[in-house]
This record gives sequence, C-alpha cells and structure tokens, in this order.
Amino acid sequence: MPIRLRWWPAILWMVACLQLLLSLLARKGFALAAFGDILQTSLLLATVIAVFPRLRIGTSKTRLFWGLMGLGFGTWFCAQALWTYFEVVLRRGIPNPFAGDVVFFLHIVPMMAAVAVQPHLEQDNRTRQAGTLDFILLLTWWLYLYLFAVIPWQFVSPNEAIYGRSFDLLYGCEQLVFLLALALVWMRSCGGWRRTYARLVGAALVYSTGSMLASEAIDRHIYYTGSLFDVPLVCSMIWFVLIASNSGEKDPPTTASVDGHAIWEARLAMLAVFLTPLMVAWAQFAPGVPERVRSYRLILTVAVMIVMGGLVFLKQHLLDHELLSLLRSSREHLDETCKLKDELQDKEQSLRWHSLELQRKNLELQEISFTDALTGVWNRRYLEEILGPEADQVLRNYQRAGTQKMDHRDLVFLMVDVDFFKSVNDQYGHPAGDRLLQLVAERLSKIVRRSDVLFRWGGEEFLIMSRSTDPSGIPAFCSRILEVVAGEPFDLGQGIVVRKTCSVGWAPFPWIRNACDAICAEEVIIVADAALYRAKHMGRNQGIGFIPSDAALADPAAIALAALTEAESHFVQVVRTECRTHAVLASQSSAPAPHSHV
Repeated sequence: MPIRLRWWPAILWMVACLQLLLSLLARKGFALAAFGDILQTSLLLATVIAVFPRLRIGTSKTRLFWGLMGLGFGTWFCAQALWTYFEVVLRRGIPNPFAGDVVFFLHIVPMMAAVAVQPHLEQDNRTRQAGTLDFILLLTWWLYLYLFAVIPWQFVSPNEAIYGRSFDLLYGCEQLVFLLALALVWMRSCGGWRRTYARLVGAALVYSTGSMLASEAIDRHIYYTGSLFDVPLVCSMIWFVLIASNSGEKDPPTTASVDGHAIWEARLAMLAVFLTPLMVAWAQFAPGVPERVRSYRLILTVAVMIVMGGLVFLKQHLLDHELLSLLRSSREHLDETCKLKDELQDKEQSLRWHSLELQRKNLELQEISFTDALTGVWNRRYLEEILGPEADQVLRNYQRAGTQKMDHRDLVFLMVDVDFFKSVNDQYGHPAGDRLLQLVAERLSKIVRRSDVLFRWGGEEFLIMSRSTDPSGIPAFCSRILEVVAGEPFDLGQGIVVRKTCSVGWAPFPWIRNACDAICAEEVIIVADAALYRAKHMGRNQGIGFIPSDAALADPAAIALAALTEAESHFVQVVRTECRTHAVLASQSSAPAPHSHV
C-alpha cells in the first residue's frame, strides 16, 4: 500500500468515532447538522471517486459491476446533497414528505443490478442482453411500487402518517430483497470475490439497519441530523469507501461459469410482470382509499402494464433473433432436405423437423465444445461438467452400502505424461509433436474401458478417470499404460519414427474410504498430479500411486492437501509400478529408483 494511503482507513474510522462523540455530547443545532450533512456528503462523494479507477481495470463484467455500484452511490450522493442544501444552505428543516425520498429509494436499484451481474461468473452475449432487459423490468417495477404506494400520499392526497408508513414498509422490503440477493451471491462465490461480497453484505446490513431506524425516527419527529441515528449511516458510508478503494488491491479473478446461472433474475422480472395485473385489484378494491388516489393508481397501473408489456415483447424479439441466427448457421445443410419436406409434409410437420434438427445441432455443438480439437478426446471443460455428479454418485454408493463390503465403486484418477515430449518439438517441429499426441491418445483410447473417460489435460498430459474401480487393480492398469506407450515406436510421418515412454501418477477417490469427505475429488486430482511429479522425479517410465498411509487412516481429520503433495509425507503410501517393456531409447530411461513407502 502506498505510504500516503497507509493511514487512510484509520483516519476514516476516527471520523466515525468523532461523529459518535458529537452525537453524544453536542447539542442539537445548526453546527451539528452542518457537520453531519457535510460529513455524509463528503463520504458519499469519496465513495463515487473511489469507484472511478475500477472502471478501467478488470473484465467487462467487473467494470459493469462497479459502474452500477457507482451509479447507486452517485444517486445516493445526489439525495444527500439535496438534504444538505435544505439544512445547510437554506437553513430549513427537511419537509416530510421529502421530494428527495424517491432518490433515496431508487439508489438501491442499480446496486441490485450490480449484484445480478455476478462478475465472478462468465456470461455470453445473449444472456447479457436478456439480463439488461430484466434489470429494466425490475427498475420499472420498483419505481412503479413507489409511485403506487408512496406518491399518492405525497401529492395526490397528502397524508404524512400514511406516507411515512408506506415509505418505511416499501423501503424496508427493498432493503431486504437487496440483502437477500447479496447474501445469496456471496454464499455461491469463492476466492477474492467472496471476500468482496462479504464486505458488501456487512456494509449493506449496517446501512439498512441505520436507514430504517432513521426513517422511523423521522416519522416520530425525533430525528435530527448529527444524532445517534446518523452513526450507523456514517459507519456504512466509510465501509463502502473502503470497499470501493479496496486498499489499492486488484480485483480478484473471475471463476468459470455454469449455464443458466441468470435464471433467477429472469424469473424475478417475469414475476414482477405477472404481479402487475393484481395491482389493479388492489387499486380498485382497497378500503379507505380516496377516489382521487384510486383513479391515479388505476391510470398508473395501466401505463406500467403497457411499458412492461413492451419490454417483454422486446426481450422475446431478442430471443427469437438469437434462435433465427442459430437456424441460419445450419441452413446450407438443410436447404435441399427442406425443399423435399415442404413438398411431402404440411406446415406442422416441417416445423417439427426444424425443431428436431436444431436439437441435434445443439448437441453436436455441445459435444464439440467438450472435445479436444487436436486429439479428439474429451477436454478439461467436460471434466468440470461431469466431475461433481460423478463424485456425488460415488459418495451415494458408499452411503447406501453402509458397513457392507462393496468393491469396484471408487473413482481413480490417472495422470499420464509423455516423457521428454519437448525434445520431439525441438528436433522435428511442432507438427510432429502434434502427431505424437494424436497417436498417444489413440493408444490410450484402446486400453481404457468403455466406462472410463480419457481427457486431454493440457500439453503432453492426459487424465484417465476410471469409474467403478477397485484401487488394488490400478498398478496392473498402470503397467498396461506404460507398456502400450513404450512397446511400439511412433510413426510421425515423413520418415520420422520415435520411441517414447510415459510417466503415470494416480490417486483414488475417496482417498480414505472411512472418511470420504477428507479430501474432495478436485483435490484428489491434485494428489494424482503430485504422484506424477514423483514418478518423473524418480526416473520416468513408471507409475506412482498415492494411497493413504496408516497415519492417514488413523487420523483423517489431520490431513491437509498441502501435506499430501510434499516430497515426503507421513500421510502418503507410495505404490510404484515399473514398465516391463524395455524396448525404449536408452537416453530416455534412467536407472529405476528403489521401491519406497513413505
């Protein structure tokens, strides 16, 4: 942190302590009100300024997130500046109802939209466009609620008591929805974004509590600027300043996305559309409502229904446009068939055929996205897609089995690395190296079972996920992998023939059967990678398995992932498999290390 900013957080919290002391000791008056107003306005301005640097760094979603948060802070600043203008410049009390209440109410909506952006997840263009319309629908809905429930008692039929109760209730609901959405995203995030969301939850909770207490005090005519009711608000503003500045740290990286993560925003938007007609019944049949308010609400609801209907139509138009673009991409392959179908089938059958063909294309596109372009085997994205369900199935098998003996129910992860692969690229060029990877993938595909899954892990590494396996049989499988790679030379074309060996590292899941949750499946892959590193360190052309030692079995709770990947760990027992095929280049094989258990 730069020296000039080192004391920045401490100074801000000292200001909060000063506000607390003045609230306890100073008398109600213009000086106290001016101090409180100028302090809060300055803090909000500082928050807006702190957001600006974040609009130039990070991904587009990160910039959009902070842009919407900055819009919320800026709106809040405008409302506070209007409050300060009344009390400091005009030296007048704030009227109740206050014209700036709608700004106080609406500044939460951009923050809701920022939470809906979920910058820790990736998002395609279609989802982003639909999310924008969903945000506009929600903004329209919240503005409509304010105009429906609060404005009538401010302008149509002024009533201070009903206005205060309506504003407090609606503002409380808005704050609750914002907190719940923020907490939900916080619980589903991880890493640096999880810390950022946690701080936002804390600051928002303090702000919501303080603002609701202040609103209640205003309705009871016991609030004045600079009172104890302002202390939570000042603390929350300081907290927001520190979150926006983030003490000079960079934004945490985004994580991988999961399809359909924005469904809940769309559902909330459509729920708002469906609830709008019900407001007509409220406007018409609510008891004790003046006729002027009743007419105003009916006209307002009809206007909002037209606006929201137009937004829904526009959203549907965008979805239809996306669907048409997908159909257009496959039209060249379907033109001749479509002509024959048009002659033989009616319109209903033709539409059904289009639907089925589109589904097939979508499946093909999905399979392509999960396949490594060079070797034709599955890629890491497909592993990320199936790893969670596969691990859950294994854990369910153990739960159903109970204490009964049940072998062949584990997952075993085997990392396979081609030894000295870089020498092929250096000596013969990258096309020869690519051809070697294709041939290795073909040989591995021939020896894995139909139930097993072969992945291109990256570079010259492959990963085999063996399903329904007894780990005791894996050494023999390792031996088979070593032999099939080293047994025959690889013909790379153009007269290039090379012999290659490989190294294998493996680990089972669950790693400890009587403590299935000791380490997760993702961590087992890391353990298998550490075993592969051990195999390469011990001379290559061999397999190394990491299974739990007696110490690990005796105390599973003491296991840490970092300990399992150490060179010497008392939690790990090493199972070594040597290659029985010796027809390999002498320069690519080293003296085998002795069999070891640690």
